[in-house]
Amino acid sequence: MRNFYLKAAFSLLLISLGYCTITQFKGIPDKEDPLKLTAIKKKKLTREEKSAFNQARLLYEFDMLKDPGTGRMPENIRKHEFALARILPEKLYSPASGVQGADNLNNYFAVGPNNIGGRTRAVAYDVRYNNSSNRVILSGSVSGGIFRSADGGLNWLRVSPENDIHNLSALAQDPRAGFENTWYAGGGEALGNSTSATGAAYHSRGILKSTDNGITWTRLTENFTDLNGTTYGAGQLEVFDHPFDYVHRIVVNPSNGHVYVAAHRRLLRSTDGGSSWQVVFSGISAASASTGQMDICVTSSGKLILAVNGGFRDHAYRGIWVSPNGNPNSWTRIAGGQTLGVDSVANWRGNSYKATSVSPDTTFESKRIIMALAPSDENILYVMYENGLSQASPQLKPEADLFRLDMSGGTYTWENLSDNMPDFPGSMGGVDPLALQGGYNMLLAVKPDDPDVVFVGGTNLFRSTDGFRTKNNIAWIGGYGRNFSSGLSVYTNSHADFHTMAFMPNNNNINPNYLKAIVGNDGGLQTTDNIMGTVNADEPVTWTMVNNYQTLQYYHVGIISTPGEQRFIGGAQDNGTHIRLNNNNSHQRLISGDGGAAALGYFNTKNDLLILGTSQFGSQYRMLNDSEGWSDITPSGLTKYPGYDDAYGDFVTFSKLNPDNVSDFYYVNFNRLFRATNINIPGSPNWTELLGVRSAVNPSNPANGNNISIRALAFTRGNYHPGHVMYIGTSNGRVLRLNDPRNAAPSAQPVDITPPKLMNYLNQARGVNISDIAVNPNDDNEIMVVVSNYTVTLANNTTENDFNIWWTKNAKSANPQWHMVEGNLTLPSIRSCEIVVKKENGQSITEYYVGTSVGLYSTQNIANAVANNTPVTWVREGGNVLNFAVVTDMDYRPADNVLLVGTHGNGMYYANIGNPDFRPDQTTGIPEPDRDNKDFIKRVYPTVTTSVIRYEVGNMFTINRLEVKLYNLTGQLVYHSARQYQNGEIHIGHLSKGTYVLTITSSDYKYQHVQKVMIR
Repeated sequence: MRNFYLKAAFSLLLISLGYCTITQFKGIPDKEDPLKLTAIKKKKLTREEKSAFNQARLLYEFDMLKDPGTGRMPENIRKHEFALARILPEKLYSPASGVQGADNLNNYFAVGPNNIGGRTRAVAYDVRYNNSSNRVILSGSVSGGIFRSADGGLNWLRVSPENDIHNLSALAQDPRAGFENTWYAGGGEALGNSTSATGAAYHSRGILKSTDNGITWTRLTENFTDLNGTTYGAGQLEVFDHPFDYVHRIVVNPSNGHVYVAAHRRLLRSTDGGSSWQVVFSGISAASASTGQMDICVTSSGKLILAVNGGFRDHAYRGIWVSPNGNPNSWTRIAGGQTLGVDSVANWRGNSYKATSVSPDTTFESKRIIMALAPSDENILYVMYENGLSQASPQLKPEADLFRLDMSGGTYTWENLSDNMPDFPGSMGGVDPLALQGGYNMLLAVKPDDPDVVFVGGTNLFRSTDGFRTKNNIAWIGGYGRNFSSGLSVYTNSHADFHTMAFMPNNNNINPNYLKAIVGNDGGLQTTDNIMGTVNADEPVTWTMVNNYQTLQYYHVGIISTPGEQRFIGGAQDNGTHIRLNNNNSHQRLISGDGGAAALGYFNTKNDLLILGTSQFGSQYRMLNDSEGWSDITPSGLTKYPGYDDAYGDFVTFSKLNPDNVSDFYYVNFNRLFRATNINIPGSPNWTELLGVRSAVNPSNPANGNNISIRALAFTRGNYHPGHVMYIGTSNGRVLRLNDPRNAAPSAQPVDITPPKLMNYLNQARGVNISDIAVNPNDDNEIMVVVSNYTVTLANNTTENDFNIWWTKNAKSANPQWHMVEGNLTLPSIRSCEIVVKKENGQSITEYYVGTSVGLYSTQNIANAVANNTPVTWVREGGNVLNFAVVTDMDYRPADNVLLVGTHGNGMYYANIGNPDFRPDQTTGIPEPDRDNKDFIKRVYPTVTTSVIRYEVGNMFTINRLEVKLYNLTGQLVYHSARQYQNGEIHIGHLSKGTYVLTITSSDYKYQHVQKVMIR
């Protein structure tokens, strides 16, 4: 075994690194490190760009999951994987094991962000809310589940059923006296979900019901018979085959308790509390057809008003319908038809066809319609729909029309308010005039006590105090800032893309001078004490972000490599990049847009933080301290995304920082890989494209590789030396190894170590997606490779579903011996993986973790199972904390055994995985460096100091760079800096008094100077 660190006057043993004292950021005295970073502001997209980008996001997700042989999702896979997940063993503490505490049973802690949530389409106050004895609010995100607050929104508890899908888009309470404890909930999202590409969506699973005011929930029957006699049973979770897959709105008739569900292309009713369902309005086309959004309102007397998407495939069913009782065949269309004054109104632009008669089913572009009754006068109904116009140049038109319907006296009088839709002076793509992003974000609400105060939402939120009868009384009250003459800004404590609004009940009993409200958008929830506020002309309403509502949707997460530090970072869907500083779950936003890969590290001293983050389509940013500011460091000359001039690479940008050698950074552009070895040094990165990697990833056409991408990178752990390797995983199933990646020549060819069976898939079925690679921190010969596709159909039409987890103990050999180790985890999509090393009762233990589409799982002793030819047994981690959340990414710090878990819908968690056993470089066989050569480093002085150590270099001018590190006598790294080969100083006044060991090492590990120093 090689003594890597020192062979000098004394030994420096790195056995237990422990926790270190955290020094603060320069100029920031607060012990909680409130880093005041300036966020990157991205250009707001036009409607067309946003639509195309949404499609690119969907395709990215779909590509990760699909069967590459058929190009489709495998039937029944979500249903089967949930059924499997429910019967898999769960990790439990067993006293008989003799292992105590977290060494056997990991405790997972939610770490936010608690100051911003994920996309929220449903929120409701308990109708009995009185701000004292009753302060119940229910809400939930589209992929995070149902959340309940009993204290007015200060704290939230996820109350979705355990062992079930996390999904919410609609909520309704039974308002009748004595029945208020009854709630109904539905899920699914037809527009905007990052996993909703055709066949890949995480749809809803029926209707949930609670009879204890939202504390517990049970799932209702999905069975019903359609009006045409078609029978529907329980739908398949991964297939769009049931109206309840997308639940757009739920209402409860206050006169009799009947429940109406505006599902996809069907309106269903239950007269027995959800025990059975009856279709009361239905199109002819299948329930799974597109453009099937509906909306439903009900008056206190039981009159029903139904809105049917203007792009409905059955043209004869488009528009606004009314029914006195909700029965089948009792519906009359009053708008959206073809005959003015009979079934439509003048200037109605809510249909996607212009024919004078019902056309063949050839035009069904979505024209979503939403409605809002005036609570103080139920004869007044507002209707808002997509009008087909564009707020982008050159049209510059609001994208919604608004009508007011007066139903007084049994007649229907329409008033067209469309000319007064929000359109402020100037314009900005995606911001002003009113933007709906293809119907993705639409909100309409009426003040409870005034039918003329109307709220309209799209990208931004607006208020009119005269019912939009004029343009004179419209206020811009949320989303982006209205003063965009100097660029895009964010309305204080607000967020763009609005979906829902609720007003506090019994407000006059609480504060008659103000009206409290809560809104849901792509940033979770925000509240205001006065939705009518007019204090500030630019920001008339004061918003407060709702905290402790952990629902963010992560793509990638990262942990800083310094032991003991609680600094995490992550890139999230449509919520950019956020950083968590020490012990503070209020994350700070750094970059807007759609987040991607992100990383943290130190340069120079612990006062200097390196931050790396990305946004969609290839933008790469870096910050070296707040004083350095943000830099766009995206390499030049990249391969463009097809059809775009300013988009590069996959939608979710991927890059990777070497966690233990933070000077080394790698950026991915489809099949191209760029290296920078000075990423933590001020100035422009010295990008080098690794051309040999490009040709290995896509041998058939390396010059045009935008159909094949690098999706995973992993490194040898520990201090860098030439024996290190980098492992590469691709979207076409290849696993590659690049030796000495820091110093490898640009033309160096990586070794193809793809498992033969995966190579067979590559040859027969266009490959599979390598989603992650994990390396044993103590032995880089042991790696685990995971695949995210559900199944793969081969050329002979046989289907494989036992190929998602691969393991080898000799990855650095010419032909590694691979083993499939899925064991009992045969069905889920595997998104991420880590290999963890720890000690139990003095024994070294290796654990293996995989993040899946149905939770986090772990196992031990894969080598024993392989040797004995027995299946690997995986157990579920996290109990009801993680539940079955989609675990998209993980990061691991072996120095103190912290595992960071990023989920798609429930934010971020971490766990301490037992006692650390980090002993890197156990099998490298790299020769010792030449130590204490005066031609390398002439001298280090003073060796006893209070603040500064200086060094003088020799005359080895072929050396490019130095690694300067300082260790305490327990082997803990307390200082690390990458520098040029020149005289320098080391400022260590922030360290505690005591004896330390200084090492100055050449980047090629050929030379090293070792010096004992004392801080007094």
